[in-house]
Order: sequence, then C-alpha cells, then structure tokens
Amino acid sequence: MQLTNRIVLALFCFIFSASLFAAQITGSVTNGTSNKPSSADNVVLLSLSGGMNEVAHTKTGASGHFSLTAPQQGGPYLVRVEHQGVNYFQRVPDGGDVVNITVYDAANTVDHLVFDGRVFRFQTMPNGHMEVAETFILRNESSPPRTKSGATSFDFDLPAGAQIEEGVAQSPGGMPTNMRPIPVSGKNRYGFAFPLRPGRTRFQVTYNVPYAGTREFKVTPELPLTELGIMLPRSMEFNSSDPELGRSPDVDGLTVFVEHNIPAGKELKFSVSGKGVIPGQGTAESESENTAPATALQPAANQPAETYSNSRWYVIGIFVIAIAGGAYWLFRVQRRSPSAHTAGADPVRSRLGTRKPKSSPALKAAGASAASGTQNNDVLNAIKEELFQLEKDRAQGKLSQEDYTASKASLDAIMRRNLKKS
Repeated sequence: MQLTNRIVLALFCFIFSASLFAAQITGSVTNGTSNKPSSADNVVLLSLSGGMNEVAHTKTGASGHFSLTAPQQGGPYLVRVEHQGVNYFQRVPDGGDVVNITVYDAANTVDHLVFDGRVFRFQTMPNGHMEVAETFILRNESSPPRTKSGATSFDFDLPAGAQIEEGVAQSPGGMPTNMRPIPVSGKNRYGFAFPLRPGRTRFQVTYNVPYAGTREFKVTPELPLTELGIMLPRSMEFNSSDPELGRSPDVDGLTVFVEHNIPAGKELKFSVSGKGVIPGQGTAESESENTAPATALQPAANQPAETYSNSRWYVIGIFVIAIAGGAYWLFRVQRRSPSAHTAGADPVRSRLGTRKPKSSPALKAAGASAASGTQNNDVLNAIKEELFQLEKDRAQGKLSQEDYTASKASLDAIMRRNLKKS
C-alpha cells in the first residue's frame, strides 16, 4: 500500500510539474469572405526555436475557436491555419496567448484583380547574354474578398530563348519568398503557383536571353496595366515608337521610361542596345550590391492605393531593385556560402547597403513603415513561408539534399537573428 501511494504521488508530481512548462494558446479564425466563424480548419502550432517545428495541432470548432497546448520552452510560436488549401499565418505575441486569424475562401478566378505594374530591369552579361528582371505587381480587390488559388494564380509570357534563373513572390505585407515559376500551356508561357491573397502581391522572375548588342521586346498586357516601367543602366540605349512611353526621373542611377494606363491587348514594342550593368554590381554574375535600403522591402500594411498615385513609380523602381537584390542574396549567395550566416554580421544589410536613394514622399512613407514595430513580424512571416515551401520542394524531389541543407541553414540563421531583435 505504501508503495502504491508513492507511485501515485510521483505521478501527480510529474503531471503537476509538466503543467508548469506548458502554455495554452487560444484564438479564433474568421472567414473574411463571409464574415463568419471558420470551422473545421486545420490549425498547427509551430515553434520558431531553432527552425519551424510542429508542436501541436487541432481543428477549429463550429464557432471558429481553437485551443493548443505547447511547452513553454519551445517558443516563440507561429500559428498556421489551412483554409481551402491556402495557408495563413499569425505569430503568437510575445507574452501573449491569444491569436486571431482571418482567412478567405479560395477561388480559381476572382473579380477586381488590378494589374498595378510591370517593370523591366536590364543589364548585360560578359557571355553574350542579357539579364532581365521582370516584376509584376497585382492587387486583389475582390468583393467579397477571396484568395485566388489554383495550379497557378498568375500566368505571363517570356521572350523566346529565355532561361529562368530564379523567381520571387511577395505576399501582402511580407518579404520576398523563393518561388520559381513553372511552365504552363503555350510556348514561352509560365505561371506562379502562389496564392493571390487580398491586397498587393509582387512577383519577380529573373532570366537570361541571348544578346548580340541589341534586343527587341514586346509587351501585350492581358489586363489593363496601370504602369509599365523600363529601367536600364545609363550606358545603354532605349528606343520605342510609342510616344507615350516617355522618360521619367532616374532611380538609383538607372535610366527610367514609363507609360501609364495601358489598355488590355495593346501591343507595346521597345528595344534596348549597348552594354551596361546595374550600378554597384560590377557584373551581372557577381553578388548583388544593392543601393536601395532594406526598409524599401516593407510597404505599409493595408496602405490605400491613393498614396501611390503621385509617386508610385519611385516605389515600384525601388521594389524592383530591392527584391532583385534580396533574391540574389538569399538564393544564390547563401547557397554558395551557407556559413556566412554564422559570421556575426547581418548579411541583409551588408548586401543591400546603406546609401539612400533619391528622396520622395512615398519612399519616406515606406521607410517609416518598415522601421516600425511590425517589421520583424513581417520578416518572420516571410521566412516561415519560405521554410514551408522548402519542405514542400524537398518532399516533391525538386531540391537536392545539398541545396535543401544550405537553404534551411540560411533561413534558420535569419530567423534566429530576427527573433533576437524582437
């Protein structure tokens, strides 16, 4: 009897002590399409300590509520909600235990999809090729709001002979995420398998084309295009027969040409010639030495479209350069030197530099927003999306073990540094 009592007492102490090291995280999920609670959604709690590890999971109830139990020492935490095949994320506040998340119904097509901008950035390479970085800026203003999903959410055409180097996707309020476009039906046609959530989404694809000193390009937007931009080094020449495609103020040492309000189906032709590289890069094959500030990667959350009307081009131009630099750094430089993350320096700031571009109200607003207390959350949200995509690519056999190991080590290092900043 005495032995039995001791066992019961030991078991009680064990259960009691375990409860001291457990955290109860609760919250609710709201369907932003119907403005009603979202039930039966998968909810996963991820520990950000040393990576992104699943530590608990559940489903939302009829009222949209959920409750998760996790060890105290496993935090900080991130909550992932899967709704109709699309993931939505929210970080658990430091010292908090309540998380509320808004999800949206998914659809293959949505209304009010606005094509805000398409931007070309050119530079020549020493091997008879030209490097082109194209940025696409889309705004999902569907009503009621829905997430555009499907095999691909945005399709586009590339020039004949284009060889894709890499792709980047940026969700509303997030940072660039590795997302290589995939071929779709039609010659030289590709698409991004990345959901278009309500708000602004940015895509970029970097590719090489054969170049013999001059090259013609053709653009035929499938949606009304608010703004088309062309950026190239000052040593290169630009020609177009379209009188509306005119010169605009330079951005960071690059010559800029812009045309506004282009109707769907209008064919635009232009050509570029000569040689030149993006200022600060030396050659196209060297690591990106970007002159745009890192804060330009973080636009103000839910910022109204009207604030971009007068100075939108400067914002788009900086996004092109900043996203390109971020893509080069994260998915080329870090795969070559994964140990760079352990050297103690901040690689993001060292690659992007500190010199400020030409001042404009829009740039100041973007910088102020990025410097606010939401910046680290946006960084972490972007990193977790990339980690999930990384795991998915590995599971589907799209990545070698070497690439997977190097990329995961890089992302884990960035996450740890941003958690310390938080």
